[in-house]
Amino acid sequence: MIKINRLYSEPEIFTPISFDFGVNIIMGEKSEKTNKKIGVGKSVCIEFINFCLLKRKSDSRLNLIPKKNADIIESQIKLDFDFNNKKVVVSRSISNPEKVSIQIDDENIYFEKLDDASDYLGNLYFQDYPAKTRRLSFRNLLQPIIRDERSEFKDLIKCFDTNKSVPPDYSPHLFFLNVGLEKYKEIKNVNETLKKKRAFYSETKKLVTNNSEIKIQDAKAHLNELESEVEKVNKAIENLKTNESFELIQEDLVKLEAKLADLRTRQQAIKYEIKQIDSFPKPESINENEIQIIFNQFKSGLGNLVEKSLEDLKEFKNKIDGFRSSIVNDRLTSLKNELSELNSIVRKLDEEYSEKISLIDNGEVLKDLKTSIRVFNEKNRELNNLRSLIQKYDESERDKKKLEADKAVLISDLEEELYKNEKALKSFKESILNIHEKIMGNREAHFEIKTTKNQSVVDFIMRTDDDGSHSTERMKVFIYDIALLLNEYTRTNHPGFLIHDNIFEDDDSIEKSLNFLFEYNNKTPNEFQYIVTLNSDLIESASRNGKLLFKVDDLKRAAFTKDDRFLGIKYNETK
Repeated sequence: MIKINRLYSEPEIFTPISFDFGVNIIMGEKSEKTNKKIGVGKSVCIEFINFCLLKRKSDSRLNLIPKKNADIIESQIKLDFDFNNKKVVVSRSISNPEKVSIQIDDENIYFEKLDDASDYLGNLYFQDYPAKTRRLSFRNLLQPIIRDERSEFKDLIKCFDTNKSVPPDYSPHLFFLNVGLEKYKEIKNVNETLKKKRAFYSETKKLVTNNSEIKIQDAKAHLNELESEVEKVNKAIENLKTNESFELIQEDLVKLEAKLADLRTRQQAIKYEIKQIDSFPKPESINENEIQIIFNQFKSGLGNLVEKSLEDLKEFKNKIDGFRSSIVNDRLTSLKNELSELNSIVRKLDEEYSEKISLIDNGEVLKDLKTSIRVFNEKNRELNNLRSLIQKYDESERDKKKLEADKAVLISDLEEELYKNEKALKSFKESILNIHEKIMGNREAHFEIKTTKNQSVVDFIMRTDDDGSHSTERMKVFIYDIALLLNEYTRTNHPGFLIHDNIFEDDDSIEKSLNFLFEYNNKTPNEFQYIVTLNSDLIESASRNGKLLFKVDDLKRAAFTKDDRFLGIKYNETK
């Protein structure tokens, strides 16, 4: 059990606050000047308690205090509490939150890392438990019993800032109920592994099916065809290699392939050049009469400068045309002759190549050695890739199904454990009904734990009278938390204290809730500790009407106003 005694600081930055068993109220009161009570430091006071109970600075509103407030940042925040019959003082500073000093009775222990300090207090908490007990971390243990106002008290399990996406954690609740924690942890581990396996399975399926363009069955059918094709080509190549003539013929085949490749390249070049020549324009034919008319015109204009006769001109033109035709025609003839010779050589070499191949192959598979090897390599690469993907797909599917089967067994075991612990669960349900009757005036409530197949593993189902409204949801959380704190079964594992920051929204719920706790503490003193922050206006009407069974001042441990804030200063939280 943990009982908080005193919150203070060195050097002092706020007035020390002492706490006792039973109900402890931290009040926000109206200021005479402003008539307002919000934003006076109640929540920051709770954050200091939480900080000394090893909450991470990054998760705390203390992280938002401006650094210019050096006295607050540097001061050692201290919390004095009883822990398993030991006197403990935890000391931390906002400026250096990883360093923790823990004084146990008269011994001081210093930690350079927050996690080490948390492990130490966790071990201290569980020191009297059997070794086989499933243990929680110290902070995990405290999650449901220090509820931040930013959780808005919307959910039994989700007790964090609603702006943070923190998955629900049922482990401390199951620990307090002393049921199913081991199986819950096992299923959570299976869920994590299963999540990864399912992701791998889905990704592999996408690759095998080409993003669902084909079916798995079609991909496997294609694998069979590829195996057949590769086997045929491989068999033919192996036959070549094992044939007695292979070594003798192999060198000739390679030489012939190289020579044929060169000759076919030359064939293509000649064909291209012939095509170019064929595209040349033909010599233009000019009528002799036209030549004569033009010649006479030039001759009359040039006089004695032109001495050649028309016949000379004709002869000259014929020579030019003949020369041109001679060059083109001779080249074309030469190219065609060369192409004809090449075609003849290639045919003979093809015949020779075919004869050599026929000596070692029936001709059904192999066209030529190089092509066969290239085809084999390509098909074999495709085959290996597809075979590997399908193998991974099949393995991931088997693993996924096995994990799903294991999970189903574990869920069945968890359901059996819940059934075997029916007595404790029935007692807890009865506590909820009793508290509901005291506060809500009837027993129209319900609580049960069910297993689920989703990531949460279990579901805590609680119904109260007039379910659904904002204030009723808050009362649902209050009743559940108080039942965990006080029930004869759950209080065995419970730390014994509970902190609610601004849970109440109306004076009626405050009156009935605090009266219930006050009466309970009077009947069984020193059994629990409840710390709650309130705004004074919510409790004033109940106090004036005499509905409260106690004097507010007797339970008030601290009161803050706009003029007298918790830290003595006004500041805006950094973002």
